[in-house]
Formats: sequence, structure tokens, C-alpha cells
Amino acid sequence: MLFHITHHHDETTCPAHDDAVVASTFGVVLDTLTENVNEVIGAWVDPPGHDFFFVVDADDVSQIFLGLGPIVSAGTAKIQPVGDYAVMIETRKQLNS
Repeated sequence: MLFHITHHHDETTCPAHDDAVVASTFGVVLDTLTENVNEVIGAWVDPPGHDFFFVVDADDVSQIFLGLGPIVSAGTAKIQPVGDYAVMIETRKQLNS
């Protein structure tokens, strides 16, 4: 199942000015996600907004929790299951015919 993750922190918890903290948090989160979920589909960032975005394939949300471990204390995450838009449109067509 696909999940869209938005992780937000603010300027008070941002590790950008401490290289050691960056290395142990956002510097490794892609590795820990990759180790714990089925696949990391993509990862994006809005540095001035202090927002990180991930799309992952996982069987269970616990995989995501483990993968986000390094950045949990830096902010909050919103995790939403998402589906393929084209598949949803096709399914609706079939149900409505």
C-alpha cells in the first residue's frame, strides 16, 4: 500500500545548523525508511518551510514508524494512505456501468 508522509518541524527543532544532528537525523532517514518499508517511491523537501515529503510502499504503518525513527523527535508526521488516481477513475467507470 502507498503512503504519503509529510514531516514538519519548525525553526526551533531544525537541525540545519548542527552538522552532527543533521547526520544522525535527516542525513539517515532515507536509509532507515529504505531498510524498513517495501520501497521508497520518492522524497522531496521544502527547506524554508521545514517540510519533508515521502511516498513509500509499506504493508503496515509500523514499518513507517520504524523508518521515521531518526526524525521523530524533530517534529511531527502526517501519514496518509493513497491510491493510484488512474486506477480509481477506471474503477469508478466500471462500477458506474
